[in-house]
Amino acid sequence: MKFSTKIAAAVLAYIPQALGVTLFVGTTSGPLITIDFDGASVSQISTDSNASPAPTWQTLVGSSLLISTNEGPWNGQGSVVSYTIGSTGQLTKISSQNGLNGLLHAAVSPARNFVAAAAYNGHGVVVYPLSSGGVLSGVSQQFTYNTPTGPVPNRQDGSHPHQVIFDPTGKFLFANDLGADLIRIYSVGGSGLTEYTTVTAPAGSGPRHGIFVETDVGTLYYLVGEVGNIITTYKVSYPSGGISLTAVQQVSSYGTSTAPARNPQPTAAGIQVSPDKKFVYVSNRGDVSFPGNPGQDSISAWEINPDGTLQFLQLLKAGGSTPRHFSIDPSGQYVAVALQYTNRVAFFRRDATTGLWPDTPVATWSSPNGPVCVQWLSGLDTPATTTTAARTTTTLVRTTTSSTTTTTTTTSSAIPTTTAAQPAQSQWGQCGGVGWTGPTACVAGTTCTALNPYYSQCL
Repeated sequence: MKFSTKIAAAVLAYIPQALGVTLFVGTTSGPLITIDFDGASVSQISTDSNASPAPTWQTLVGSSLLISTNEGPWNGQGSVVSYTIGSTGQLTKISSQNGLNGLLHAAVSPARNFVAAAAYNGHGVVVYPLSSGGVLSGVSQQFTYNTPTGPVPNRQDGSHPHQVIFDPTGKFLFANDLGADLIRIYSVGGSGLTEYTTVTAPAGSGPRHGIFVETDVGTLYYLVGEVGNIITTYKVSYPSGGISLTAVQQVSSYGTSTAPARNPQPTAAGIQVSPDKKFVYVSNRGDVSFPGNPGQDSISAWEINPDGTLQFLQLLKAGGSTPRHFSIDPSGQYVAVALQYTNRVAFFRRDATTGLWPDTPVATWSSPNGPVCVQWLSGLDTPATTTTAARTTTTLVRTTTSSTTTTTTTTSSAIPTTTAAQPAQSQWGQCGGVGWTGPTACVAGTTCTALNPYYSQCL
């Protein structure tokens, strides 16, 4: 069948013009960059230097506030910086506060009234009050430790908190201490923390990052041990209003294999759970499990068993060297991998059924030196489809950190035309979104449909 030029143009005009979503990339070299990914290509939106020299972790609070840590210079003071997120993803600094050395991870309290940060080289955890407008105040609490450490002297020479994370109830905060082989647990009350208890992790494991998952068998906590390259599964219970962890499984981050014998030793890093809570992924740095020129590090893929334990699937290519952090977009379709020593971010299309992705990324982006954190502002939709005789449009769920766009289906038997009463509004033109000041009316047979918080089309 041969399309007329007019119909072909209309079909092309129908393809959504704003499928791209915003991501934030933190680096070890100074810049904090905002990029856009549309499923096939990447473009840079803006760059910021207010969290220099090392903005190595970013935490999103809804869709309008971002908290970035700054590790600071080696043996120097770190800091925490708050930003507003603009309509195109650009960042505007609100405030910053100094703190202990090596602030490399932060979490915002469920009440959004304080920020807790892990200080790796500062051997502690710090708390900053946070106003409703995103303004950080000076340190209100500081917990530092000089306790017995783990059995690996070159890595466990002192207390090294690496991550802070709130449990699903919001009543407790976990701080994973790589140097002491401990999970330090705090109770949350008012605008601060109280030391509650500690849980001993496997000796020499080096607790790094963990993640909570709520399942049919209860709450689970999956913990990555960087030094020992292991994953420990804990069942979480809440006896008498407290909290308790029971270890039920310990596996290698390489699944059925062990960490390759290399110098320096490979180290496990990030952990993610798929949005459907069926799969867990853990990145391995410096393993070069996939040979080539250059070789590639790996990300191990696991299926969550009905009892919460992990079943190894396979090692997946990371797209380059040193995947210190990676993240799955909220729709579950794509994975972005921050490759610290390859100086790029690789995007893979993920199969939601198998949990796996192919060897070749769908896109890569050349980053300033040392990309080590990549966070999605929202999820990426799948492009809609059309037919020649009739048009059926399905807008898939787009998940953001603050809202969800529901599925909408519109069918018409003929392609409508723009009327004289709407000269500025094309048939599938923009009709709304943050910052939009143009026409909002749609022609007969179409509905203004939100594709993301910043863009709507007549579909």
